[in-house]
Amino acid sequence: MQIKDKRAIVTGAACDLGLAISKELLRNGASMIIMIDTEQSSGEKAVEILNNEFGRKRAVFLHCDVTNSSALDATFKEAISALGGLDILINNVGIINEIDFSKAIDVNVTAVIRGTLLGIQQMRKDSGGKGGVIVNVSSIAGLRALSQLPVYSATKHAVQPYHYGKTNVKIIVLCPGLTGTLEDLPQDISHSEILQNYQPQRVESVAHGLVYVIRCAQNGSVWISEDEKPVYEVQLPDTLPQKKSAIDVEGFVDTKSIGS
Repeated sequence: MQIKDKRAIVTGAACDLGLAISKELLRNGASMIIMIDTEQSSGEKAVEILNNEFGRKRAVFLHCDVTNSSALDATFKEAISALGGLDILINNVGIINEIDFSKAIDVNVTAVIRGTLLGIQQMRKDSGGKGGVIVNVSSIAGLRALSQLPVYSATKHAVQPYHYGKTNVKIIVLCPGLTGTLEDLPQDISHSEILQNYQPQRVESVAHGLVYVIRCAQNGSVWISEDEKPVYEVQLPDTLPQKKSAIDVEGFVDTKSIGS
């Protein structure tokens, strides 16, 4: 999908990666961005910065706690009304919180799933929409084990693709490496333990990769953005063990199992 003249919603957009994504979409010609976040002051400041750079009313901030399902529904409705439709949805909202695991699940899993379903409902061609693209921002921690952050890793494993079929809505997963700062870590885990294996990268690098994914990625594909390098696609292996016949197990032959 080309981004020029497209309408987009970005969650978790008030700062850091969400802000960088919003800016990159506008730089590539998006007509309007709705930025959703809980951080009112940061969101209003972000919108002011973007509108000063790209033009009046190109970006609009809407305050919403995405863990509140009724509030998220109402905010999406308001966003669609302001945009006049929807072409691109970036489910970027996410937190690292090993202390309050229920909050991490509510933000990183439940809100992303709900946002995805709301996006599909709006864009699906078999219900009058024009199709579109949804990018769910996961993490490398959703593909590789990160034992120091078990809750975060588990919630990011949950952000994986949906279906295409009649909807003409692509669902794509982008897994960035470490960006920004680490907060709400358990007291017995230091930043240095995480940084031994995950080197921080600029949010602008991830945002640039996301634009490539929107333009070129196939439905259901999973992409990694790390080490300031171009994004690349990964193939997820089938994690179920292969079935073995009785003859494969230490040479033992069970005549009943092989039908003789």
